Amino acid sequence: LGKLVSDTWNEDPSKAVFIDRDGDIFAHILNYLRYGSIELPITIPRSMFDRELDYYGIVSAEGISTQDSLAKTIELFSEAKTKHDMFSLALECHYQFGRKKLNDPSLSCAVTVVIDNQHKLYSRTYVQGEESRLLDEYLERYFGLMVFNGTARRDGHGFNVSTKQK
Repeated sequence: LGKLVSDTWNEDPSKAVFIDRDGDIFAHILNYLRYGSIELPITIPRSMFDRELDYYGIVSAEGISTQDSLAKTIELFSEAKTKHDMFSLALECHYQFGRKKLNDPSLSCAVTVVIDNQHKLYSRTYVQGEESRLLDEYLERYFGLMVFNGTARRDGHGFNVSTKQK
């Protein structure tokens, strides 16, 4: 910022310096200079902050962290929700499978697990793509089960998943 008041930028030191830049970012520039590090809010992209640092002739160093953009945060939340839902579905499959096996220990074939239409997972029409892969992984890794006879799907009675022991 010393350059702002030097002869390079200001030919007449007795006059005020007018800077036509983003004032919100400038406040963060000052904090960066004060503390040597800063965490930028979600509303200020790192590229804009770097551009302002360059404008003022400040060399960017380590210590600048940024919060994820809102779009990235929503994407991460959506991924976490999908993982949570698929684990919940796998857990429910395990629970129902185990309950049916307790009622009939001789049962060795696939068991159809029905997620009642009052269950929070019922809103899904069917499981496909990444969701299907996650469900398969969770069933196998945590419960020793596998989806049998196709994919998980919803019908008029509930959400059906045919499962069997691996």
